[in-house]
Amino acid sequence: MSLKKIRVLPDQYIVKQNDAAETAFLVISGGLVAEVNGKKVGKIETGEIFGELSLILNEPRKASIKAIVPSEVVEIKKKALEAILLSSNIELHKAINEMSKELAKNDNQILPITKSELLELSKDSPNVIRALALQLHYRLSQRIFS
Repeated sequence: MSLKKIRVLPDQYIVKQNDAAETAFLVISGGLVAEVNGKKVGKIETGEIFGELSLILNEPRKASIKAIVPSEVVEIKKKALEAILLSSNIELHKAINEMSKELAKNDNQILPITKSELLELSKDSPNVIRALALQLHYRLSQRIFS
């Protein structure tokens, strides 16, 4: 499987809110911000994945993502992400879907699984799935508890 690296300059958008989604991205270097309706809602750093919610939920992009410093990302095609998810433990796959649905809501989010339960579920999973699950949990926790 060949991975496509993309270089992004400061203020350059990688994805735009409401666009159809065919890929997710893994940040190799740099820093990006997420914007919803033109307002900064979060930052994305090296090692993080973004764009996965649209693929998992089969919905348009919920946010625009732009670089704040020169950055490099790797494209993850929808089929590759699906294959990785399907290879994971079924309970972990369910938890990832539930957390994705909660993150897509505008309010009244709940945390469907504790971090320790998630760590236990993901202990034998590929690193990318473990990272994705923990990142979703962290984002959802931030949204609920901040």
